[in-house]
Amino acid sequence: MRQNATEYPRPSVPVAACYAPSLRARGGEDSSLRHRVWRPWFHLPAERREVMRGWQRCLIVSSALFVGCGGAATPALQLVEDAAEAMGNLRAVSETTTLVNEGQGRTHRLGQNKSPRSDLPYYEIENYRMQIDFANERWRLRQDRTTTFLTGSPLYGVRQTYGLDGDVAYDEQGERNVRASERVAAERWAEMYHNPIGIVLLALDETSTVSNLREEEGQRVVDIAAANGTQFTLFVDGETGLPSKVMSSRYHPNLGDVAVETLFEDYAETGGLGGFQARLMLPRSYTTNLDRFQLSQFRVTANPDGQVDDLAAPADARSAGPTMDTASVEVEEIVDGVWYLNGQSHHSVLVEFDEYLALIEAPQSEARTLAVIARARELQPDKPLQYVVNTHHHYDHSAGIRAAVSEGLTVITHEVNRSFFEELVARQHSIVQDALARNPQPLTIETVNGNEPYELTDGSRTMQIYRIVADAHSDGILMAYLTRERILIEADAYSPTSREAPFAEVLLQNIEDRELRVNTILPLHGGVSEFEDLESAARTAQELAD
Repeated sequence: MRQNATEYPRPSVPVAACYAPSLRARGGEDSSLRHRVWRPWFHLPAERREVMRGWQRCLIVSSALFVGCGGAATPALQLVEDAAEAMGNLRAVSETTTLVNEGQGRTHRLGQNKSPRSDLPYYEIENYRMQIDFANERWRLRQDRTTTFLTGSPLYGVRQTYGLDGDVAYDEQGERNVRASERVAAERWAEMYHNPIGIVLLALDETSTVSNLREEEGQRVVDIAAANGTQFTLFVDGETGLPSKVMSSRYHPNLGDVAVETLFEDYAETGGLGGFQARLMLPRSYTTNLDRFQLSQFRVTANPDGQVDDLAAPADARSAGPTMDTASVEVEEIVDGVWYLNGQSHHSVLVEFDEYLALIEAPQSEARTLAVIARARELQPDKPLQYVVNTHHHYDHSAGIRAAVSEGLTVITHEVNRSFFEELVARQHSIVQDALARNPQPLTIETVNGNEPYELTDGSRTMQIYRIVADAHSDGILMAYLTRERILIEADAYSPTSREAPFAEVLLQNIEDRELRVNTILPLHGGVSEFEDLESAARTAQELAD
């Protein structure tokens, strides 16, 4: 039962006798009563759904159409009903069970911009096809992706398939179907309602709560709380009466509490196929933003109640448990007092000095970084772990910085990243409390300034930290050089396991310009390499460019 509706007895007269074009009462002694909203048949448990299908199907319609022979919607709910009418027809919208959007557009790669304040790199998307089955809480997206930036390999011909089936989120990876995490499943469930039909259906669902009608900047606004606790905000254009935007909150491991908004523009009439479908007004333009970042832009053709494929999760994804954030740390001692902490896709390096330890990189996730920190302290329990060197701000290389701060480490990064980390540490993490939210600590930060070197030394060991000048991947990317050991530590400038090495030539040039005498390279992706491997990769990259 909707929390803002009043319970009334089910009318004994036929449903058809109670139906009126509006959900408001048409007069009589019951005209002051609010209507009762019943749960749509497609939200019933499967066994009850089958019984209902066999019993008077013609009387089974969306919950928005059942009226207790009189009764008015609350003002907040009335805004939703009016928006559905503006879309073409309340009854048609409330009876819609599927939506197919097809088109093209762009998606942006969050956390991979050249500098913290620059625009995000993007992929061009063709053959975009989003199929949504509201009745069974399923959707599947297929699209072809083309990269427009150097690190987005492979550049062409990537077919992507993502899906949701209830609480099962999954990705197709070649011949395999991989189940995603519970967090991703929750995000994808919310995405199902980031369209006008979906948000109206959710608001009309008897288990949702619609409240807090207000005006903001010429738009009428209501909040919608789903039964599972997910909060949405619907914006309705003050002139057209059409839904203009949906917002919801989610948790991002790097950014914490974030607002995701989808804007709807360029409405056009659709449907009416063969005279059996209602003609609805639906948007042809979708733009999705996460806080200040634009995530995607699409131009689509909408087909409400369109034919959808079988959107059930593949058996191998459903049978697997949700992906868990785990950490495996393997230790390889390179020389006395220098340890390569690998075991997954992103590595760290621990360097011992006379009175303290320094860690290079807190990557990938909080779980990974906390495991690396714990392992570092096991290796040298009598010395404090004092510093963490961040090579660059990209999310996969800075995901553990908040965890490192919670453990009392001083952050060393390039000066262009200072404000980024100040904001990162200050952000709210209330939806999910991370390590820093549970154990608040102030940020202590030291920076590499311009192209000048930064040095950690104890007299017997010296680590010089340099900016990689003219790197196209990141403006403030750093490399570390152990002078006596002739070891270079870097991330993304050269990765021996990558098929392409677009930044290898720039790294080699920086080494030569600094007159560094490098024998060994410890890439933070891949494995231990020799200087000759970098030279070979740079030559190959140059040949491909020519």
